Amino acid sequence: MWTLIFKPSVEAKDTKKISKEEWRRIDRDIQALKINPLPPEVKKIKKGRMSHYRIRKGNFRIGYQLNFSEKKVTIVYVTRRSEATYK
Repeated sequence: MWTLIFKPSVEAKDTKKISKEEWRRIDRDIQALKINPLPPEVKKIKKGRMSHYRIRKGNFRIGYQLNFSEKKVTIVYVTRRSEATYK
């Protein structure tokens, strides 16, 4: 089983922008990363970043980094997708 870590900015800023109901759905997917950190819907983030991935949950994107040697999943961001998300 993998260890789950939240970057401080996720807890301080990202979660405050999300309703409790939406957060419950997102958190379920985040917790599932402890068992399978590379689910079928995962996308590898390019641009030279090693071990950075994202998954989509409705209008939200969950960005995370994997440390294979220590079996750690670090949640880097949880953001609502908008027109400016990938620009």
